[in-house]
Amino acid sequence: MKLIVALTALSSASIFAAVIGLYIAAAESPTHSRIDLASQPRTVQFTGDDRRLIMDARHPPYSAIGKFRGSVTCTAAIVLHPRIVVTAGHCITMKDGTLKQSNLLFQPGYQSGIDLGHFEATLWAVGSKQSFGRQSVHDASQDWAILVLDRAPTGVRPFLLSRQSSEALKSLERQILMPSYSIDVADAERVSLDPACSILNTAWDVLVHDCRASSGSSGAPLLIRDGPRYSIVGIHTGSMFASDDEGHVGRFLGNRAITSGMFTEKLLALSRRLRSDDINDVASQAYQRQTQKFTAR
Repeated sequence: MKLIVALTALSSASIFAAVIGLYIAAAESPTHSRIDLASQPRTVQFTGDDRRLIMDARHPPYSAIGKFRGSVTCTAAIVLHPRIVVTAGHCITMKDGTLKQSNLLFQPGYQSGIDLGHFEATLWAVGSKQSFGRQSVHDASQDWAILVLDRAPTGVRPFLLSRQSSEALKSLERQILMPSYSIDVADAERVSLDPACSILNTAWDVLVHDCRASSGSSGAPLLIRDGPRYSIVGIHTGSMFASDDEGHVGRFLGNRAITSGMFTEKLLALSRRLRSDDINDVASQAYQRQTQKFTAR
């Protein structure tokens, strides 16, 4: 049984798939134990097997979520500092494998054409060069990007970083939340929330989860309660399916998320710099470093 990884980003083209020579056992879904969302503002609840809610993006913590427009349209989240945004690495990757370095736009609190402002984003760091064809296990597990906003959105509280181990996260059955701009909910014009996700397994340093996701969900944060606030445990990047030796796609195994531990060090370093350096200097250095790094490959 092989693993097929599908990237879930919104684009005019079909979703690209990368076939990876890995073997993984399917995990059984844990029993339901829903968390209390009575205090969370919401408008519509879906019926059937879709447990997602449509949330009001003007209210925290969802105001720290936004649409990110890079090489494709994705979801992104503000983490640690009001000017730091995290999303999936393939959301800034062009079809030829180069990085999109300009016209990167973040719209926090977006819903139905209204947002908390348009913010230009500058690439600060990426995990690894992404490919929409065949990609290595290492690259697939490093599908993250950190960006710096040109200014801080007003009144938005960043998410914290979780330090929970993978094993600890697996014990939090139905206690993980994932808000995203998924295309199958209101045409990605509203934030939808899966309020009761679980981590099913781990594979090559990524989290296998059961949050509902579709095109546009790439970069969406997986969150847990952290006292009165929320911490990010990872970012959603794609789906996984089992396939036979002939390459025929079989059953759905789960979605994958890059654990926050993969980019914690870079986030902390950037947060410290933003508290002491001018944002324009940081942005300028980020462009130069990333351009040199990936043109050399």
